[in-house]
Amino acid sequence: MTTTAVKFRETSLVRRYWPEALILLVAALVRCWRLDYHSFWFDETVSLDWAEDGPGYIWQSTFTLLKDKHPPGYYLLLHAWQNMLEVFGLQHNDVALRTLGALLGVLTVLGLLLLVRRVSGRATGLLAATLAALAPVLVWYSQELRMFQPATTGLVWAAYCLLRGWQGATRLSRVGWWLGMVAAFTFALYSYLFSALLLPAAGLTLVGLWAAARLETTRTKKLLHSPNLQSPNLQSPNLPIFQSSNLRFLEGAVALLFTGLLFLPLARNAWLVNASEGAPGQAFMDFFANLQRQLQIFTIWRAPWSVELVGMAAAFLAGLVLIGIAAPWPATRQASSEPQPEAKHAPAFSLDQLWLLLWIGAPLLIGNLLLATSDTIFKEDRYFLFLAPFVLWAAARGAVVMGAWWRPAQWVAGGGAVLLLAAALPVLWSPTMLREDWRAAAHYIAHYQEASPGLPGAAISHADYTNKALKWYLHSPAQAEAIPVYFPYGGVLTPEDIERSVAPPIRGLAAEEVATLWLVQSHLEGVDDKRVVQSWLSQNFPVVTEQFPTGIQVSGYALQHRFAALPALGATAVHLDTELAPHLRLLACEAMTPEVAATDARLHPPSGWVHVRLWWQATGAVDQAYLPSVQMVGPEGVWGDRLDRDGEVLRRDPPTQWPAGVIVRDEVDVNLNPVTPVGEYPIVVGVRDASGADVGGKVECGRVRIIAR
Repeated sequence: MTTTAVKFRETSLVRRYWPEALILLVAALVRCWRLDYHSFWFDETVSLDWAEDGPGYIWQSTFTLLKDKHPPGYYLLLHAWQNMLEVFGLQHNDVALRTLGALLGVLTVLGLLLLVRRVSGRATGLLAATLAALAPVLVWYSQELRMFQPATTGLVWAAYCLLRGWQGATRLSRVGWWLGMVAAFTFALYSYLFSALLLPAAGLTLVGLWAAARLETTRTKKLLHSPNLQSPNLQSPNLPIFQSSNLRFLEGAVALLFTGLLFLPLARNAWLVNASEGAPGQAFMDFFANLQRQLQIFTIWRAPWSVELVGMAAAFLAGLVLIGIAAPWPATRQASSEPQPEAKHAPAFSLDQLWLLLWIGAPLLIGNLLLATSDTIFKEDRYFLFLAPFVLWAAARGAVVMGAWWRPAQWVAGGGAVLLLAAALPVLWSPTMLREDWRAAAHYIAHYQEASPGLPGAAISHADYTNKALKWYLHSPAQAEAIPVYFPYGGVLTPEDIERSVAPPIRGLAAEEVATLWLVQSHLEGVDDKRVVQSWLSQNFPVVTEQFPTGIQVSGYALQHRFAALPALGATAVHLDTELAPHLRLLACEAMTPEVAATDARLHPPSGWVHVRLWWQATGAVDQAYLPSVQMVGPEGVWGDRLDRDGEVLRRDPPTQWPAGVIVRDEVDVNLNPVTPVGEYPIVVGVRDASGADVGGKVECGRVRIIAR
């Protein structure tokens, strides 16, 4: 072949397949967009925890489904991926780790594109792939370190391999595709148990392909023997699939049987676990509500629109799905050079309709029957994620069928579906979708401790997995060493466990001269339902601050608040040594957050907080229980005022109890007005008596810059 011919062929391929390439590029872009926006949350840290173990331990511990309810397939894949990243020093990089899911998400789109092109034609394939590329729920779970998207990828490719195995021209090629189906199915089954709901669909699809081939063979034989045969093209038909349908059916059945045998040990374990832990419900309960919810999950998902707009969008997409499943290809539509299911005389019920009915209907039917054993079958949005590609295929087919009736309808319906899914995407990277903001929690603690050179800190939490998430975002080794994270409790805590389990490790930290203890709480259900740890800490130590990242509560406690000498202060410290009330001096103050936004969406929405640390000293007997007045002021007036907390230092340890010469650490949060203009503002400190009246003068205690966000 000449160079000119090669270049012509390459140019021709590019021109012909540029729509497919563009769709895959879009799929990759949206799945790689802001991969580090969301912190790893509890479930993802579970995945990371397993992935960091050896393959043998992963298999031994998760195959029984006792230590983890998910099988080992995905954990083994993530383990291999993390080990590969370690070569490049990226094994702890959020973006690098999540790239695995993004790649698998793109492979899902590719597999669906190839499958639908062969079954429903190129136009339907392009539209189905576009919808899958933009579907918010598929994008979301492609960016998560969990097994739901990887299992979906495996199932889509299992479907494609099944089709190619059936269509293979030679026995060798068919064997390759059947083995591919076994591998894809097995990976999905050993990653996510609900993948098994598509095994019956695969078996029935194989029966349907065989039956269709037998019917076509019978019809062709009748045409060949018809005395009215006019077309010489039918006298020597090329029908390898029809002529060997029995053999192909046998090959596919053996491949599916082998898949089932590989899955059988895991299925047994799942049955034993579910038999002991399942909570019975009622078959087909909330049937139509579940169908409606699943449709919305697979399409616009959590679009932040009005109830009316969401309802209209869901109804429109439901109409496309119903048309895609129920409507046959119009008999007048002409076949093209691309693979098409339709011929000039199309049957009333085409093969792609059968495919959609089985791969959507069978899992939903089984799921509704399983409601009798557990009422949580449809509880989470992710449980039936693997149906999303097939539902989107149905929607795409519905739009193309409408176009066969009236050409503009295809562009209106298909374009409308694409626009709806694209419009529902941006919410994925917004604060409303935050799950557990461990990055924000760790950043706050790390920033506080970096600005507190004289006050060593430590953190504790109730569960090992939450500790892992917190440690993950205490980025540098220096920070990890400076802010140790402990997991001092085990089992379910009750008030009776205080002196035995709660108090000793905390008193041990205080004895080690840890000045600030960070209690980080998340997922307390079944661990500390009565908040035993927080209750004991609040009774014994003053509160420093409280922060509320999504899904987490961060509480700082002063294990030490009285000092004989002023410790080392941070860079923002202002040394004042000013008497603000009789025998009560303000030695220094620190604006711990010298730059903040007036609005906050991560730690304590809707307003930003300025954290201020005050250092007091009693020079003699103080006659009143003074409290500090801390405000951020501007020419227009007060833009921020202190938050009052019952457990703060000067309420727990009032100045009337201080011996002369003692130095007391006091900390407050100043709550800002969310509409505070951008600019620089002073922090003004004074004192108030027991009645709340201002006493004496006020002093400037540093400045804070308000920035835009």
